Amino acid sequence: MARKKIKPKELEEATERVSADVVAQIRDLLLQKKSALSKNINTELDEMRTAAEGHHLADMDDLGGDANDEETSYKILEIESAELDQIEYALGRIDAGSFGLCEECEKPINAERLKALPFATLCIRCKRAQEATAD
Repeated sequence: MARKKIKPKELEEATERVSADVVAQIRDLLLQKKSALSKNINTELDEMRTAAEGHHLADMDDLGGDANDEETSYKILEIESAELDQIEYALGRIDAGSFGLCEECEKPINAERLKALPFATLCIRCKRAQEATAD
């Protein structure tokens, strides 16, 4: 009788889709994160507008430091905007009923992976393959 091969634990795939309760929890978490990010982005933009209006009153030394601060703020906004896009995409997948399925192999993504990274679109195996080809 032939023995059945056992896959390493980190490569095992979930055999079932994520439960509706887990999806509901993840959806709530994504909505909270979306709200917090949106609020933070709007606050940053308001602060940048206020700072830009005050530039005409600043001397040249102050403007040099402000430029560095603005660059940092723009980078933070860029990162937060990208994360907001990922959250929106995940929420859309939840609404469409495709959340929790790998976009590459169409197999279920492990629930633990989705809890840790709710906007994951690839299972561990496909993500590793993607990273291996990128190197």
